[in-house]
Amino acid sequence: MLRKLLAGAAIAVIVASIVLAWLSPDGLEAASWVAAVIGAAAVVAAIVGWARRPPALDVSTPEQVEAAQQLLADRVLRQWEEEAKVRGLFTPHPLAVRWRLGEPGLMDHARHITAGERLHFAGAADQVGEMVSALRGLRRPRLVVLGEAGTGKTTLALLLLRRLLLDREPGEPVPVLLTLSGWERSGEQFPSWLARGLARNYPELRAEEFGPTAVKDLVEGGRVLPVLDGLDELLVHERNSVVRALNTTLTDRDGFVLTCRTAEFRETVKEHGAHVLSAAAVIEPEQLGAGEVAGYLASCLPPDPGGSWPELLRRLNDPGDVLHGSIDTALTVWLVRIGYVDPGADPARLLELPDAEAVRLHLLDHAVPALIATDPAPGPFRSRRAWPAERVRGWLTLLAGFLTFWESRDLAWWELRDLVSRRRVAAGLGLASGLLAAVAAGGGWWAGGGGPGSSAAVGAGLGLLVGTASGVILSREGASISLDDAGDILEFEDFDEFEVGRLRSGLLVGAARAFAAWAALSVLGGGGLWASGLLGESLGGALGGFLSGAPGESLGGGAPLSLADAVAFASAFSLPMLVAVPLAMAFLLWLYRVSVLLHPVASYRGQGVLTLALAGLFAAACAIAGWLGALFFLSGLGGAPHAAAGGAVGGIVVTVLAAAVFAFANVAWPAFTVACVLLALSRRLPLRLMAFLDDMHRVGMLRQTGRRYQFRHAALQDRLADLRPAPARARPEPEWGAAP
Repeated sequence: MLRKLLAGAAIAVIVASIVLAWLSPDGLEAASWVAAVIGAAAVVAAIVGWARRPPALDVSTPEQVEAAQQLLADRVLRQWEEEAKVRGLFTPHPLAVRWRLGEPGLMDHARHITAGERLHFAGAADQVGEMVSALRGLRRPRLVVLGEAGTGKTTLALLLLRRLLLDREPGEPVPVLLTLSGWERSGEQFPSWLARGLARNYPELRAEEFGPTAVKDLVEGGRVLPVLDGLDELLVHERNSVVRALNTTLTDRDGFVLTCRTAEFRETVKEHGAHVLSAAAVIEPEQLGAGEVAGYLASCLPPDPGGSWPELLRRLNDPGDVLHGSIDTALTVWLVRIGYVDPGADPARLLELPDAEAVRLHLLDHAVPALIATDPAPGPFRSRRAWPAERVRGWLTLLAGFLTFWESRDLAWWELRDLVSRRRVAAGLGLASGLLAAVAAGGGWWAGGGGPGSSAAVGAGLGLLVGTASGVILSREGASISLDDAGDILEFEDFDEFEVGRLRSGLLVGAARAFAAWAALSVLGGGGLWASGLLGESLGGALGGFLSGAPGESLGGGAPLSLADAVAFASAFSLPMLVAVPLAMAFLLWLYRVSVLLHPVASYRGQGVLTLALAGLFAAACAIAGWLGALFFLSGLGGAPHAAAGGAVGGIVVTVLAAAVFAFANVAWPAFTVACVLLALSRRLPLRLMAFLDDMHRVGMLRQTGRRYQFRHAALQDRLADLRPAPARARPEPEWGAAP
């Protein structure tokens, strides 16, 4: 702390020395020489300090890793407790789906799985504590949960995760739920993929207090129990690669819980030679009995439900009735509950359907209107806004089709800009930046003494320059600066070697080095301009006239700049860059902070606040450029002030243009907002898209995984996607999801 105070005091003394020299009788010339001496000294000091700095700590301490593990356990438990409430898993109690060992051909030798004489693993979802005890009793905590669609695989994984955390002993691994979609396609090894998933979904683990390698140490030290959902959502060769990777990369202390549909798992381990998962028990659900389904629904109903409920409960227990084999999975029971039990609706329509497939499709189709039918009301699991029911289905259909087209289950808000063509998004960003630059620069010119007409012309000129340049640069898909970078930052793919602590501690050092660079550029650049002016004068005066500092003189004549004027021009031109360096470092630090927010809405709002702050700085810089431009062209300033005004105008314009492109390429909020406006204008999605997604999560249509959403059940996404006509093009980038 003392070193920072001393460094700050030193910078204050330097600035004061230059200002006093500027105010002395010799004016800017004395200030230029003072800045040159200080700049040279600062450069030497920075080089010496860099050479003598101690090496940074490369690993986290055991205490830091332990603290990170405890934080992870707290965050995961809090996250999935809330999700369990949204799902209504404990109201009144979990559905009693019973689980038993799977067929022997799908798992390893029993002696590799258990230390006992006989392998035994059975239990029910409403008594998950017994299943957790059985999992802890295995040689290695490895479990594969099989079952067909809607049988409760993910629900069981969630219940196991919650119970493992509630009963967790010190030092036990922390269960973390991750979806397997996209792993094999990334080409990563399983440990590195797991570490990146932890950093992405729980970025608090990257805090400085946990050291630089906490996430990596958690994975490599066996302190994380991955709960891997959705193996069946991968292609056949991808499933084979996942199984082989788990068998070859995990140690004898590593465990996992894996969910997959039975047919896809059997295809993987039997027909394609991927081999069974080493030392992993495999369980499958037993068929839900009609009595269990009827009993569960009756426990959710009032003691005397009335209406068609007695008839429905009776027919569920009739082996010869259509409903007997139609409502027999965890998914269909949940659909009956949200469609008829929770809203208090009469199930008469279910009694009229001819077969099991008709019942399933009706329940899936009825889920959307049932979940959004309740009036907006306070509460954690109620919609905050009234959405038009007839349009919500279309919106969800578009989102489901978008995810299915990309073979994904994860709905990330920053990726939804792909629903609109890149060129249209870039054009919208260019228009917004151009309008802001035009208004601010025109206002600055008017404040500097310009008339209404010239103010409008100056604003239009700068706005056209900034808007066109930023729009053209951002519209290029394969450019080094791209809109895709914003998504990469939220995915943390660009932060693998990034240390926030080093950035924070380097802010002051970076500012000092930027000051030294500015002083050096002022002296060297000013000297170069002065020398070029003399050279131009000796060659005929053309160049010297161009560099003339006298106001009102033509480009073809006049005396060349004096050394003081040249230094003033170079200093003012490079000054915006001096200011931009610490601001850029602060921007990166703030961007990291707002990107680590776990909830989708929180990360969206954080980036929105950051965008508005950047827009304020952008507008202020454009206004200053307009004001200085008026002083340069319209006032009677001469000598050094005139040269400084001209240099500042050029420096600000260059810096503003670079900052606009840099900001748009690294913050996802502007592109997402432009896409939302365009989608709302075409009536394909609501303007307040994040509010809509948040309400869909609150009512149970979506679930949250980190900063992403997913449809509550994959069957819901698939059914909604089936209702959308397939896109005609191979890739959706031109404009996927256009109205049919």
